[in-house]
Amino acid sequence: MSKVAVKKLHWRSKVQENFVPLVGSSGELGVAIGGGADYGEFPFVTAAPGGGITVGDVILEIGGTPVLGMTLGDVRGVLNSCPHPIRIKTVPPVALCKDLRLYLSKCFTPGSMDSQLQQVIRENLYLRAVPTTRQPRDGEISGVDYNFVSVEEFFSLEESGALLESGKLKGQLTL
Repeated sequence: MSKVAVKKLHWRSKVQENFVPLVGSSGELGVAIGGGADYGEFPFVTAAPGGGITVGDVILEIGGTPVLGMTLGDVRGVLNSCPHPIRIKTVPPVALCKDLRLYLSKCFTPGSMDSQLQQVIRENLYLRAVPTTRQPRDGEISGVDYNFVSVEEFFSLEESGALLESGKLKGQLTL
C-alpha cells in the first residue's frame, strides 16, 4: 500500500477577512478577544455572534493594523479605535499556533512570509517596555522606554518563562 503525500497548505492560504458590526440596541461590538503578548499568545477570538469569525480564530489584523505581538490591552485599543464596521483578518487556530514563544523560536527562510511575520511580531512587542540590564540613558523612564532590571532579575524572569525571547545586544541582556 502506498502512502499518499498530503501537502499542508500554508497558514496564509487560510486567511479570512470579515467585517464585525455593532450588535444590539446598545451598539456593542460583536466580538471579544483574548490572548496577547502579555500572555505569550497571539490575540484570538473568545466570543463571536456568528458569521465568518469563529471562537478560537487567531487575529492577524484589525482595521488594517497588524496586531500580532501586541499586548491584549493594545489589541483592544486598536479594536475600540476603528471605525465601524471593523475589518478583521483571522486564521483558524489549526493554521497558526497561538503560542508566540513557539512561533518566535522557529527558523524561517529570510524574506519568507513567516520571517516577515516574526519581524512584525517583534516590532509590536518592542512597542511595550522590554526588560534590559543596561543603565537608563538621559530621559528614559523605566516601565515606559524599557524595564531596567538587574542581571539577577533578568535571569529570574527568563527562568520563570516570563520572557518571550531573550538574548544579548551589545553585551547587555535584553528581550
